[in-house]
Amino acid sequence: MTTATPPVPGPVTGANLGVAYFAIRKNLLDVLDDYDLTFEQSLLLNYLSQGEATRADLVATTAGNIKVSAAEVESHLDAAIARGLIADGLTLTPEGEHLQQQITERSRPLTRTFFADIPADDLAATARVLATLTERANAALAAS
Repeated sequence: MTTATPPVPGPVTGANLGVAYFAIRKNLLDVLDDYDLTFEQSLLLNYLSQGEATRADLVATTAGNIKVSAAEVESHLDAAIARGLIADGLTLTPEGEHLQQQITERSRPLTRTFFADIPADDLAATARVLATLTERANAALAAS
């Protein structure tokens, strides 16, 4: 049996960014599945763990960041509230805080592995490139 030779790195493209994104996301989804939590709900928990937000801001930020409708985010938010993870005042309940901590604890080692041995300068350059790409793509969407 032969082993495929890894491709020689070429220029950054949407395709190779997408492949990396989906590989990383799949690892997170596997963790979230253990808690019967959607990706969108995990984002809401994460955002709320960082501080308070109005419902309108939380929905708009989440929808804008992941490019889905506000109605879809509202549905995930309502499900998290019904499940007792988020209080009506848009704060995490003790159960929501505990779940957020569990997800963070389980995903932290994965993140460390993914970023291990990548020089800090490369990570900083990558962050700048991704920020520029996001800005340009959002501008293109706004113009369309």
